Amino acid sequence: MKDNQFATTLMTIVGVLIGLTVIILVISNILTSTDYSEDSLVQGDIEDRIQPVGTLAIAGVTPVNASAGSDGSADTNVASNDAGVSKSAEDLYTACAACHNAGVLNAPKLGDKAGWSARVAKGVDALYNNAINGIGTMPAKGGRADYSDDDIKKVVDYMLESVN
Repeated sequence: MKDNQFATTLMTIVGVLIGLTVIILVISNILTSTDYSEDSLVQGDIEDRIQPVGTLAIAGVTPVNASAGSDGSADTNVASNDAGVSKSAEDLYTACAACHNAGVLNAPKLGDKAGWSARVAKGVDALYNNAINGIGTMPAKGGRADYSDDDIKKVVDYMLESVN
């Protein structure tokens, strides 16, 4: 009998504790359910906290994103590949020049037939795919997310012309 009475008492205590936990959770949820999505001050604070802490500047390379200045105004010195504005392959290549002119991390140099020969052997479509999606240490689109796939293909063609 004592074992049965102990089990009943234990189950009652556990049930009461679970019930109290649920009640406390419901009350705390009701008391703390504040919708901050419409509070502009809170949203401003959140946006300030998630801003990048810095940028990477490479000589001769235009930054990818126009970031807001410290006064909140947009940086007007950043060039972008606006829709409808067609840039020449040579202009587009300037973003690639930082690595491909110096051969950074084994990037094939512009005009280097030996560096390009193994890559050209795989076919132009493979080169387009690697340039668009990235390969090895080269990021997708050479880090220029603002370039379209057609822009990247123009740059690849421009680089291939330098070795032919």
